Amino acid sequence: MTENAMTYIRSRLGPRDEILDRVLRDALLHEGMPAIQVDDNGARMLQLLTRMYRPRLVIEVGTLFGYSAIHIARGLPPEGRLVTIEADARAARLARGYLDEAGVGEKVEVVHDDASAYLATLPRESADMVFIDADKKSYPHYLKACFPVLRSGGVLIADDVAPGGDFSAEAGPGDDPDREAAAIDTYVRAVGRSNRLFSAFVGTGHGLLVSFKDGEDAR
Repeated sequence: MTENAMTYIRSRLGPRDEILDRVLRDALLHEGMPAIQVDDNGARMLQLLTRMYRPRLVIEVGTLFGYSAIHIARGLPPEGRLVTIEADARAARLARGYLDEAGVGEKVEVVHDDASAYLATLPRESADMVFIDADKKSYPHYLKACFPVLRSGGVLIADDVAPGGDFSAEAGPGDDPDREAAAIDTYVRAVGRSNRLFSAFVGTGHGLLVSFKDGEDAR
């Protein structure tokens, strides 16, 4: 989505609220966290999908400082909960504080662990929704790890799938941003080939790919 389109959407739908502004300012300006969180329209879409779908259990791969987690938690039904997985201890600690500050901490469990290792401990088909927004080069692996955890009838969402994305800010030392883009392409191709997933692209700032997992051939 172009910058003009994002400005238009913000002007019509309204700015982010005071709590979200405070979280962003503190995380980015005072704590020095990287500005790689989900974009505002993507965050609103996550909250909207959660409100519409009313999942009992959401798994998030990649917490960062909890910006997307706040939106997902705001959309949960009363009995719903979110488990968000973050490999970086400092980011996980900050996320816990921001989730409490936003008033949704009781709905969210922040797990400091390797995502693939943690996902392997979860029961099959136990999650109603999965959101992936972590290191891009691991997206194909996360798809393999998340797929059995997501129940038939569940929703799988991945951020940063817009073509031509710049992943240099997310690449670690020695990482090749082109490798990150290639991994995203592998993820999108795998989702597109699956006969269990029916998918659509949502034109947020970074691009969301939303997939429905069917019990049978979804085509």
